[in-house]
Amino acid sequence: MGILIGFAAAPMLSFGLLGGCANPESRQASQKAAQAGAEAEDDAKCREKDAPGSTAYDECRASLAQAQADEAAQQERRQLELQKTLGAGTSDYTRH
Repeated sequence: MGILIGFAAAPMLSFGLLGGCANPESRQASQKAAQAGAEAEDDAKCREKDAPGSTAYDECRASLAQAQADEAAQQERRQLELQKTLGAGTSDYTRH
């Protein structure tokens, strides 16, 4: 399941990186569109299990939400590690 989320997150990440060049309103609209698309995807996956409001549907949505939160946390950790690595590479120039 993590691989599937990774494939789904890659296009959203690349759009997010490209969105950094756009104005804030455009970036916000892109983020909302990506979030709405992910919401619809999650809903469709969980509707295959049962109808909204059922225990199976609710558990499916909770599971997907947790997987997305875990992926976001892992992505944040990778970003922090990258920043540490890049910062460590400049110590020769700053004499720290």
